[in-house]
Amino acid sequence: MSIPGLTITATPIGNLDDLSPRAVASFQSADWIACEDTRHTGLMLKRLGISHGQLIAYHDHTSTKAREKLLKALADGKAITLVSDAGTPLISDPGYRLVRACRDSNIPVTTVPGPSAVLAALVISGLPTDRFHFAGFLPNTASKRQKALAKLMRIDATIICYESAKRLAETLAEAASIAPHRHCAVARELTKTYEESWLDEVHVLATYFAEHDTPKGEIVVMFAPPSDDEHSYSDDDLIAMLKAALDDGLSRRDAVRDVTEATKMGKTHIYDLMLRVDHSSS
Repeated sequence: MSIPGLTITATPIGNLDDLSPRAVASFQSADWIACEDTRHTGLMLKRLGISHGQLIAYHDHTSTKAREKLLKALADGKAITLVSDAGTPLISDPGYRLVRACRDSNIPVTTVPGPSAVLAALVISGLPTDRFHFAGFLPNTASKRQKALAKLMRIDATIICYESAKRLAETLAEAASIAPHRHCAVARELTKTYEESWLDEVHVLATYFAEHDTPKGEIVVMFAPPSDDEHSYSDDDLIAMLKAALDDGLSRRDAVRDVTEATKMGKTHIYDLMLRVDHSSS
């Protein structure tokens, strides 16, 4: 028997056996199943032996009209289950606007919890788990990604990011330029046949992935929080230190060296900031 309202249901991130009995029941009882890709979800239901004809596409590019259709059905007493292609919906997946609209309209919202790549990666990482910050997908462009990493790595918590396999080596190199000795974990293909994970200092993993073939599959990258003996410096702080070193008569090369040694931060990042100092002075 279906229960009116919206149910947020987690689905496996790789291993179909991770689907809970409650999740199966939510599929069987739902009037509609809203999903990112009807073909993907339809195949999963077929493998489970669940016959369900009411699959509705709902994703980031879904129109307002489509969301209003779901809201009208919910207001009319329909039971709708929302799923993403894998894992827990709304975690870097669609659904927030629909849930918020339900809340605003006093439509019941519940969840069937289950698999999540964020938590699966964190608990096997070997990094602190008492505080963590999920940053979602990092920016595509190098300049924006570098700025994002510089801010994220000052947070006093384990940082969790999603990254594409093709950008992994570049992202690790950029992180190593900021905090080369920070511990980092990488996990790929979680719960699947070829699951792998790594834990080491950022600069070590950056070198490893630069020298090996691009890994395949879904990637989660995690950075440890700053250690007690690792100070946190903003770019403005570092630029001020570089300018002070230049004012003291040091050469550009010596200024970069001294600031790198004093802060224990990546030399490449300090050098990039020196270029900004040069540009602002010209």
